[in-house]
Amino acid sequence: MTKLRTIESVVKKLSYLVFFIFVFTLIAFLYVEKNEKNTIYNYILNIEIKKHKQQIKLETYAAISFIDAQTKTIMHDEFIKLGYAVKLASTISNHDSNPIQKLKDIGFENGYRLAVFYKDGSSNIDFLNLNYCNPYKSYLNFVSIHFFICSSPSIKVNNQPQKFLLATIKLKQLDLEVGAYKPMLEVEQKIMDVVFKKINDFILADKNSDSYFFIVKILNINGGDAFAMNIFNKSRGVAIGRPESSHKTDAMGNYYREKYLKALKEKGQTYSVYYYPSPTSSKPRKKISFRILYKPLNWMVGTGFYVDNLKKNAALMADEISKKLKLFNLLLLGVFILSIFLINGAGNILSKRISYDASKIISGLKKLGKTETPIKLHSIEFDKFRKIAEAINLASTQIINKNNQIERNRVEFIETFVKVVEARDVYTKGHSERVAYYAKKIGEMLGLDEKRQHNLYISGLLHDLGKVAIPDAILLKPRKLSEHEYEIMKLHPLFSYLLVKDISMFKDIAIFIKQHHERCDGKGYPDGLNCREITLEGKILAIADVFDALTTSRPYRAAFSIQKAITVMKESALDNEILSQIEDALPRLLLIENDQPQTTDILKQIEQSRMELFEKDLFSGLYRIKAFLDFIGELIKRKRDYYIFMVDIKKLKRINFLLGYEAGNRLILEVAKLIRDLENTSFHARIGANFFGFVYKGSNPEEMAKIIKDRLSQIEIEGQHFEYYVSFISLEEAQSAEEAVYLLEEKIEQIKYHS
Repeated sequence: MTKLRTIESVVKKLSYLVFFIFVFTLIAFLYVEKNEKNTIYNYILNIEIKKHKQQIKLETYAAISFIDAQTKTIMHDEFIKLGYAVKLASTISNHDSNPIQKLKDIGFENGYRLAVFYKDGSSNIDFLNLNYCNPYKSYLNFVSIHFFICSSPSIKVNNQPQKFLLATIKLKQLDLEVGAYKPMLEVEQKIMDVVFKKINDFILADKNSDSYFFIVKILNINGGDAFAMNIFNKSRGVAIGRPESSHKTDAMGNYYREKYLKALKEKGQTYSVYYYPSPTSSKPRKKISFRILYKPLNWMVGTGFYVDNLKKNAALMADEISKKLKLFNLLLLGVFILSIFLINGAGNILSKRISYDASKIISGLKKLGKTETPIKLHSIEFDKFRKIAEAINLASTQIINKNNQIERNRVEFIETFVKVVEARDVYTKGHSERVAYYAKKIGEMLGLDEKRQHNLYISGLLHDLGKVAIPDAILLKPRKLSEHEYEIMKLHPLFSYLLVKDISMFKDIAIFIKQHHERCDGKGYPDGLNCREITLEGKILAIADVFDALTTSRPYRAAFSIQKAITVMKESALDNEILSQIEDALPRLLLIENDQPQTTDILKQIEQSRMELFEKDLFSGLYRIKAFLDFIGELIKRKRDYYIFMVDIKKLKRINFLLGYEAGNRLILEVAKLIRDLENTSFHARIGANFFGFVYKGSNPEEMAKIIKDRLSQIEIEGQHFEYYVSFISLEEAQSAEEAVYLLEEKIEQIKYHS
């Protein structure tokens, strides 16, 4: 009896234990079911937000690089115009009765703004003072002309001193300094005209209706009632050109502007989170933006995304996964309860088998999104569990495909951006993509894993990104670069490195990009590394870069054969150990150019057009003054016994005024044709609005001067004839090309003075 009671007591205790285990398991199941969807949702949302933050940071860096390149190019062009303007003013001589008034007249007649500076730095223009000017450090090929960026001590725009571009030259004969200037606001407007159109064409073209990009002019970095104004923004309700207050809140009442202003002052860039109506909705929506302060123009440039879109996608994916897991949880609960009540060996075996299948599914969940088949279906015995495993495998594949699509979009964006950069120079078209392809294939042949091969591909796409910082005057120069210009061109690997090194997704590959012009003999650049110091990826990029350069056509040569290219590469201080491993495979690797002879002809035509663009005056067809000066300088170095002539159309501005610009243009073309047709002459140039020059190879310049005057007197436009000045000098009279042109102008001035 006692034993029965003991057994009964044990049975009751076991019953109570089973009951409590059942209740506990049920509560745990309900808790897990309630919270697992939120956990999956938050995990997916955080991943998406991180990826989009990296993407908008890359887009903003790309936009800043583009804006910086355009700004430097336009400012460089404006300084050149000011240099020519002040050069024209330097023709004033001490024979003029009122030199300052003459300067004003020259400026008015030629459309320039001129100023006279005194020894204390002040000028006859009250808002210009050399004491408030800083030298412009970019290289400009002018003799005796100085360039500055000035802040006005008296004129302010939005409480900020107005800035001016200034070129000055000292007139020794008058003991004065003359300057030509231009307001920075006008230059900035030109930059805006170019940049905003390109942003519409390249940056905003592929964005959806909820995407946005903005440029804001910072008026006061410390904040205030008028701290900034929008100058480019396509978003709903944004006012362009109206000053905004930093104290204004977002749509949810948050004071977010003071925060990002502080970050911009300290770091120059920042992320910001705020609420604002989207372009497609009037309801406030959470936004995340990345902003960079572009100091040369005081522009804040940024782009961003709306978090709502990511929340929708994350919710859909979380809902889909949680539905699949719900069945699994139910089955797991049932299996667990069943395993408690099974008391025989078969039950234990079944429980173990179920637990094994469950553990496989649980371990597979840890690999979700990392491999396409996190669970091996042949290892799952139960059909229900196999269906759950199939659902998890499908979800994992979908996540991987989504991640791959994001990576493809990132690569496509990089490829598109590189094409925009390469559009500056037709010879580099497709170069970066080919180098990326070659580098990846070489990495594959050397046995590198897929991640390193992919890094080589991205490095190849970005290796010449730094060329956006090289001025067009150097990058597109049709002639051989000077030593100084070549030193600037050699900086492009360093510029590429600096552009990508602080972007998290490119940090690991930045050093490869920097090393693509290093050589094993230590004579490469920018750091002059020896072979042991160069990374394997850096050596591979160098080989891919040289291989593409040798096997593609140039206007001055056809593409090298594979055998010749390999021979040249072996002699180029590249890593011969790598070359020996891939040499036999290079013929199969080569990307053949399509229609190579036709491509060469096109490149020759482009080269001719480029030469004419750089060296020819497109209106008259004559050489520009820069090409003329280079040619004369070369003749002086070779001590040629030639003469230089200059022809000046007398009072061309008056002719334009009386007969109209069309008549004036016809006269210029007639004079240009006459000069081109002169016998025994060469290198005919238009060296000013009304000045023409050429080289005379004969021995009787007086007779040539008489012939020119006779032929010029026969030119008739609208029934009228005109007057001209003609001067010439021997090349032996000048030490430089600039001095030769100066002496010719002086002779014409003397002729004018005595006539």
